[in-house]
Amino acid sequence: MRASQSILGQHFSIAGQLRFSFPRMLMSLFIMSYMVADGVLISRYMGTVALASLNMIFPLAILLGAVGIMLSAGGGSVVSRRLGAGDAAGADRAFSTLIYAECVFGTVVGAAGILLLTPILGLLNVNAEQYAFAYDYQAVWLAFMPFFLLSVLAQTFFTVAGFPKLGLAVSIASGLTNVALDILFMGPLGWGMKGAALATVLSWIVAVIAGGIFFGRRTSPIRFVLTRPDWAALKGACRSGFSEMVGSLSSAVTLFLFNAAFLKWLGVDGVAALTIASYSTYVFNSIFYGFCEATGPILGYKYGEQNWPELARVLKNSFIIMAVLSLAAYGLSVLFARPVLAFFTPEDSPVFSLVLENFDYFALSLLLLCPNMFAAYLFTALGDGKRAAVVSFCRTFLFTVLAIECLPQVIGEIGLWLSVPVAETLTLILSLTLIVRSRRRYGYDGRPAEVINRD
Repeated sequence: MRASQSILGQHFSIAGQLRFSFPRMLMSLFIMSYMVADGVLISRYMGTVALASLNMIFPLAILLGAVGIMLSAGGGSVVSRRLGAGDAAGADRAFSTLIYAECVFGTVVGAAGILLLTPILGLLNVNAEQYAFAYDYQAVWLAFMPFFLLSVLAQTFFTVAGFPKLGLAVSIASGLTNVALDILFMGPLGWGMKGAALATVLSWIVAVIAGGIFFGRRTSPIRFVLTRPDWAALKGACRSGFSEMVGSLSSAVTLFLFNAAFLKWLGVDGVAALTIASYSTYVFNSIFYGFCEATGPILGYKYGEQNWPELARVLKNSFIIMAVLSLAAYGLSVLFARPVLAFFTPEDSPVFSLVLENFDYFALSLLLLCPNMFAAYLFTALGDGKRAAVVSFCRTFLFTVLAIECLPQVIGEIGLWLSVPVAETLTLILSLTLIVRSRRRYGYDGRPAEVINRD
């Protein structure tokens, strides 16, 4: 029996599930903090125009990263189900096929992106002042696109293999590499935005090398092997992980709509207030994301193993954990709102007054975000990309767009701040409906499932 099978196959109490999930939750926090630090260092060394150029090209990063995230998340569910079914060789073939796919996609899209970078920047409304910064950064980023996708894959599969602590250690090493090289390349060496991009690339390479060493060993829980492409596994990964791509793409559109609505109703101060409120809740979003990422392989393994009582137990544990996390997140965010918001803007500024006055409404979304995020991960783990995509699309796009466009027209400015909580409420109703109606289909009520998805 491989290590991953003994780890994911164990009986999970609430405490045991939390112990397994905690390193992945910390990993998400570290990744978020390093992203913020990256932006701060670029602003410090290169100026606010350089930082603005980075934000302008962010939709391109979301677009290109969405496919990689789809393959990683969906592939993780395929591999965990095969491990649960005792098909270790099949899990290796699926994992290796995903590596091939990430390499091919990254190489082709990276090359095409470099050739078309000038018109792409025009489509993203990058102005003349921002152009040089954006081009220098994105050209380097695209040249090493395969390493970005492989780093995402490695971070996901450390957890799928049952070693989230190793993933946390690699994440810390990768992030520290990025920060240290940012300071070196943009500071003493004066390499500008190319240096900032190269620092990011080298942080990806750290994760890829660590993954190569770990997954290349004969004793690894999941191994990279030379094999013919497993088209069934690749198709299953795309189907299962489609919801992750939908969520990523939708978030880019809804961010644009939110900025436009806040600008229309509250002006520039409103956009700044929205940005601060969003940053203030990111820490909890990261924790929720880490928990869902860690729980997905457990659910997939139990489902592949056809251990229905244990699958039901893990799902019940998850609901209890999510309730505690959600209540704690909302309570802490409201309790410490003033000092946290003051970190971003002076307390005597109009932006601070605006965001503090409305933050309690905006933070209500923290009560509902985790279970909605979890619903998509649950169906992804079970190989049901259709239901997972419906939840993700409605949460990140349909309900959110309806709320931001309609609520302010009905109840005024407060509707801006209630848009996210209302969208999350509608998504929760949808999520619970799908989960309850699918309990017999997938056996998480403790009895044998009606449908078994292998890929």
